[in-house]
Amino acid sequence: MQVGDIRIFNSDVGWYYKGRLFIVTHIDDTSSAVTINIIDTNFTDHWDRINLLHDSKSVAVKKCP
Repeated sequence: MQVGDIRIFNSDVGWYYKGRLFIVTHIDDTSSAVTINIIDTNFTDHWDRINLLHDSKSVAVKKCP
C-alpha cells in the first residue's frame, strides 16, 4: 500500500464503507496508521494498515501528482 493508491472497501466491512472508493493520502512510517480520503464524501479517516489491507481490495494504483 502506497500514498496515491485507490482502493475499495470489500463486503466484510460495515455498511457505511462497503463498496466506497478511497485514496490513501498518508502512511505513518513509525506506526501502522494510514490516512485515507473517501472519494465520494470527501471524508478523511484513519485506519490500521493491516486492517485496511484486509478490508479492501485494489481497484487501481495511481500515483498522486
